[in-house]
Amino acid sequence: MRGRLSSRAAQSRDVHVPLRVSLLVMAGYVLLGALLFGLWEPEWGVLISSYFCFVTLSTIGFGDFVPGTILDAWSSKPKLVLCSLYVVCGLALIAMCFDLMQNQVRHVCHNVAVSLGLVKHDVVYVQPQQQSSPADDH
Repeated sequence: MRGRLSSRAAQSRDVHVPLRVSLLVMAGYVLLGALLFGLWEPEWGVLISSYFCFVTLSTIGFGDFVPGTILDAWSSKPKLVLCSLYVVCGLALIAMCFDLMQNQVRHVCHNVAVSLGLVKHDVVYVQPQQQSSPADDH
């Protein structure tokens, strides 16, 4: 009975978010940043601002557009703090969405493999746990 409860608890923790929702959240966050930077940077339009947000949040970072290059536009510290918060929160959000999409793709691939008879239905992929090194024990 104990094993049954723990397996039910493990199953209830599995979160399956559709790919569309993750893509919509990421696109919405980039659009929010595009509108924000479009208002703050007088020479940027929405297209350049969305390009900057995508390049920054995808960690490509070409550096061809940088907010605050006009001296008068970014003279206030609150804008710099908000820009930093946008980037840090955006990186976390993008990483979370990628992880949710990866889990969803893994779930779909598992269902396809079960339907093709490649794996048994009760076999579930479990992510390997990171092993601690001896240096971590000290």
